[in-house]
Amino acid sequence: MLEEGEGLGLELHVGKWTLHKWCLVLSVCTVLVYGAAGLVCAILTWFGAWDHADVMYVADYDILVFITLASSILLLTFLVGISGALLNSRPLLAVYALLLWPALISMLVIGYTSYKRATFALDRKLNLAWSQWYTPLGRHIIQDALHCCGFYSALHEAAPSARCYPRTPLPGCKGKLLRFERASLAGVWGAVFALVPVHIVNIAVALLCANHVTRTFGKGLTPKRYRLRGEDVRADAAALMRVLSDVRPVARPGFTRAPSSGVFREDRSYYDDTLDKWEEESKTDSVGLGIRRR
Repeated sequence: MLEEGEGLGLELHVGKWTLHKWCLVLSVCTVLVYGAAGLVCAILTWFGAWDHADVMYVADYDILVFITLASSILLLTFLVGISGALLNSRPLLAVYALLLWPALISMLVIGYTSYKRATFALDRKLNLAWSQWYTPLGRHIIQDALHCCGFYSALHEAAPSARCYPRTPLPGCKGKLLRFERASLAGVWGAVFALVPVHIVNIAVALLCANHVTRTFGKGLTPKRYRLRGEDVRADAAALMRVLSDVRPVARPGFTRAPSSGVFREDRSYYDDTLDKWEEESKTDSVGLGIRRR
């Protein structure tokens, strides 16, 4: 039953798949790959599973939120797309093609935000953020992760701790934070802008192949204007009766008889005379049990 795709409507016999369906399934799988990769990176950053993840959590919190949302949209898009492809459901594939556009917009938001932040006056943005946006707890997290104290020096808006005090030998955080942000943001916008052409190809594949997952044109239903109704049957029957009433009835042939010619009559009289003679001879020449006289 599963081979034939019965039950839930799953068409698992891949030998019957069309070329368009193969392209669509591969395209949906690529959406899963970079959607899952983005979500894994975001989760590892949220839980601080790699070095300096806390710095990104504080300095690029908005970008981290955008990555999480975009990855979630991509995974939702994958679930809808793979369900529509396996079930041969054109409505689900239409929703899949529609969801690819919000996913593209979310990816562009991530790329544009990270590129703009890394390219234009990053040092001034970090100075403003350190002074006005970062909380004392955020500064303390950055200082512990980068092993520094204060922004320019320990006397410049530092978050006091056991290792950060006015006469500490630790340097300021500006240089280390600037280098980390340049590398981190460059990696983010570079990866996103590299995936945008792939995502555009996936959109094109969805638009071109979503209606050809099977060899059936459309939904396989007769259009409404061509469906047979009771009125049509009665009209056709009336037209047929009118045509038959104008046709002359066919004459039924009579029963055929064997010809009675003179030849047949002569043969019959000959055989009748012979039979009469044989009967007379049998009466005169035989007695009782059929013993002939001598």
